[in-house]
Amino acid sequence: MLLRALFFLILLSMPAFAERKVALVIGNSAYTHAPALPNPERDAAEVAKKLRALGYDVQLEENLTGQAFRVALGVFSENAQQSDLALVFYAGHGIELNGRNFLIPVDSEMKSEASAQFETVSLDQVLSTVRAARTLGIVMLDACRDNPFANSMTRSNGTRSVARGLAPVSVEGEGGLVVSFAAEAGATAADGDSGHSPYTEAFLEVLDQPDLEVGKMFRTLRAKVREKSKGKQIPVEQAQLPDHDVYITPVSGTVVPVQPAVLPKAQPVVAAPNPETLFFDAARANDLEKLSAFVAQYPEHTRAPAASAMIEDIQEAQMWAQVEAEGTEAAGRRYLLIFPNGKHSIAASLMLDAPAPAPAPPPAPVAQNTGPGPTFKCSLAKTDVELAICGSAELSLQDHAIVGSFKRALAAGRVSKAKQKDWVLSREALCAGLGDGVANCVYQYTAARIAELGG
Repeated sequence: MLLRALFFLILLSMPAFAERKVALVIGNSAYTHAPALPNPERDAAEVAKKLRALGYDVQLEENLTGQAFRVALGVFSENAQQSDLALVFYAGHGIELNGRNFLIPVDSEMKSEASAQFETVSLDQVLSTVRAARTLGIVMLDACRDNPFANSMTRSNGTRSVARGLAPVSVEGEGGLVVSFAAEAGATAADGDSGHSPYTEAFLEVLDQPDLEVGKMFRTLRAKVREKSKGKQIPVEQAQLPDHDVYITPVSGTVVPVQPAVLPKAQPVVAAPNPETLFFDAARANDLEKLSAFVAQYPEHTRAPAASAMIEDIQEAQMWAQVEAEGTEAAGRRYLLIFPNGKHSIAASLMLDAPAPAPAPPPAPVAQNTGPGPTFKCSLAKTDVELAICGSAELSLQDHAIVGSFKRALAAGRVSKAKQKDWVLSREALCAGLGDGVANCVYQYTAARIAELGG
């Protein structure tokens, strides 16, 4: 019993070293629509390196676009839920709009106040990630630099005045939360000319101190930045600290992992395409393949009828281009068969009445039908196609072949009676009126159908 009590006393007297600390470190330097900031990338890289050495699991992100920024916060939020202390360090541009603070991704254009709120990431979103930590959440913002967007943005009231720096925040009622700004409300912070901003440089120096309690850390940080800037820049923080001490750096005697885990960078999430977007992209491009894919994927969508109509227009235009290039009566007949009420039906009809082209060499003579007749009664034959089949032994044999192929395909479910009837009508329309060329047309068209049915 005495040994057991002694064991528990030893445990209680030992510093805790199983505490998990995580950090999201962001450096935005390469702005697309504003001059690049020299230091944030370097600031972020050095802070990440220092925190890893102190045992933090670090997720380092650089030059985040709007989408990538939100994805990174989502990944970090999950890690923060499993931590005792969660810290976000951000270096880059930030802005205040109507009393709220926003961090600016590198692809933001920031043309107006109305659009800015959709291009940025609010400080509220960042704070929500660290609130999940079991003991303490910290957000450090080296984002009070003089903002180049302030001179070009149009405010909703028609002016071009955007407040300098960032606005103060309240953490009243929060449990275990600290928000630190590199400069006072409405003031701007220097980017620095020594490789790091004054705020980051002071933070890196402070992290070298052992046994660094969080309240002492921010007091020391404030003093160092004031000294480096000769009183021109003074960091401020809003804090609701836990009732017990929380240490930013390891307490003497604790074990620091030699190789702390490195949190993976967030991968951009490709959102599922919006059907409306797919339709309008395909429509603008007049793309037959994309329109067909849209109808196949969203047959019940309200845009499907419009897409189908566009598909038919494109197909008709393609076919008419072929008809014009060919310029024959047979080509006009093909067009009228498929598009009887098409845009070019009058022109196609005129092709049927056009003067006959120069006579082609006579076709090879077709053997007269002296053998078994076709599958139908020749005494009832009326159309050009039927008369041609009845007058040729070769075409009569082919007629038996097509009937056999159709029956086998019908039994196998590869064709329907209605489809075959349509094919018969199409053969009549294509081959009629060709004079001596009827037999050759019937033979070629029927041979192609036998192959299509599977022989």
